Amino acid sequence: MTFLLAVLGAVLLIALLSMFLLWRRETRRDGDRASWSGLALPLLVVVLGGLGYLSLGYHPETAQWLSDRRELSDAARRVIQGQPPEIDDDNLSAAAFARVLQSEVVREHQTMGGWYALGLLYDQLGAPAQAEEAARRALFLEPDDDAARLLLARSLIQANEGRLSDAAEAEIQKVLEAYPQHDGAWMLQAMAASRAHRYELALRSWQALLARHGEGEAGDLLRQGKANTERQLAKARQLDDLRITVNAGDVAAGGTLFVFLRQGEQGGQPLAARRVLVERFPATVVLRRDDWLQSYPADLSDLRAGARYTPAPGSSVDEAGLRVAPKPLRGSPPQAELTLGQ
Repeated sequence: MTFLLAVLGAVLLIALLSMFLLWRRETRRDGDRASWSGLALPLLVVVLGGLGYLSLGYHPETAQWLSDRRELSDAARRVIQGQPPEIDDDNLSAAAFARVLQSEVVREHQTMGGWYALGLLYDQLGAPAQAEEAARRALFLEPDDDAARLLLARSLIQANEGRLSDAAEAEIQKVLEAYPQHDGAWMLQAMAASRAHRYELALRSWQALLARHGEGEAGDLLRQGKANTERQLAKARQLDDLRITVNAGDVAAGGTLFVFLRQGEQGGQPLAARRVLVERFPATVVLRRDDWLQSYPADLSDLRAGARYTPAPGSSVDEAGLRVAPKPLRGSPPQAELTLGQ
């Protein structure tokens, strides 16, 4: 704050001197005598402008930003150069350090290492959009850097709620093409593919890791991940393309139909759900792996299907007044037939 006041005072002094010199020159050129009363209004405007900035224009966080920058700039530069920051991190705000680090990277250190360090920090802060941007800038400077490419993949996965997306898979595959034994890439793919219900891909990833580390300290953990993926894959194959047929009686088609799965009498978020526009009744909706909002339950014997419907197309589930209470699935493969209003 003191530094800012000093700068503002210097600016005001320069402005006053400039106005005085211009006023005196113009006055002498017109043949008039210079009078200090002629400066009263301009001086008042300048003073009021300065006071207005201090009272209204001074952002309350500016002083904190200036303080953070003074304290953290040297540490930020060290991180950009790949060195330890050498600061006491007990009371360090990660968000404050991210702001200072970004300022240093953008203003003076447009390097791959700078952008990568910034991306890692945003990744730790749970800011995937910012981490993605930093990773892309790092890759622009060094397109073959596998660490920056995995950071990009991880940020895309985090933005997709931990699930593997096509874009993230493409980035991981580029790393594996260049480094077929990259454990970090295989592990990231295994875990994110499982969250996305892409169990075949996850299983191949676990197998690749086990082929190299099955006898090591991580062997038991890797076998556990592989076994869990195999169980989920078996359940997925039982429930793939699960069909729910909805009848409507006298209800007009053309609206929005929501079908969902629950286990027993449980409420809350459904296990799986799908929203479709209905052109005619009866309507058959196929639930696929992408429609599962949670992991497959341990017991598949008490799965129940329900439905809600609103004649208005594009409406939300809360506006769907017509409904069917969840009913047990039947047959093999399991399926359900429901009638709105029952």
